[in-house]
Amino acid sequence: MHSLQRKVLRTICPDQKGLIARITNICYKHELNIVQNNEFVDHRTGRFFMRTELEGIFNDSTLLADLDSALPEGSVRELNPAGRRRIVILVTKEAHCLGDLLMKANYGGLDVEIAAVIGNHDTLRSLVERFDIPFELVSHEGLSRNEHDQKDGGRH
Repeated sequence: MHSLQRKVLRTICPDQKGLIARITNICYKHELNIVQNNEFVDHRTGRFFMRTELEGIFNDSTLLADLDSALPEGSVRELNPAGRRRIVILVTKEAHCLGDLLMKANYGGLDVEIAAVIGNHDTLRSLVERFDIPFELVSHEGLSRNEHDQKDGGRH
């Protein structure tokens, strides 16, 4: 017996009527359960964006082929294993927002893994390190704004 997997389907394509129905009907045809679904239309560009978390037994190539035949030309779709996203948080001196994010990530209220916190002041280092998360200081001392931005930009 196969165990159920969780995967995330991301779809980007030109917007048109019926896209949600087409995509979800294909998921139903493949006996996949939709655990979560979010969609958005950028009216400025006419692009449709959809993120669907699915659970079931997957035949990736058949599912993607069925989606390709149902989606408009110029569509992009990808299917990846579901998992916690790794993020980096950029901070200055204020602790309240960072503290909220650290607490939520630590106790399951925010489904992410905080890989590191980068700050331009050392003020929040001790808070971050209490959660066993690396803190990286990108000091701005003695640098112009442009020099600091270039230094920070080189890290990504």
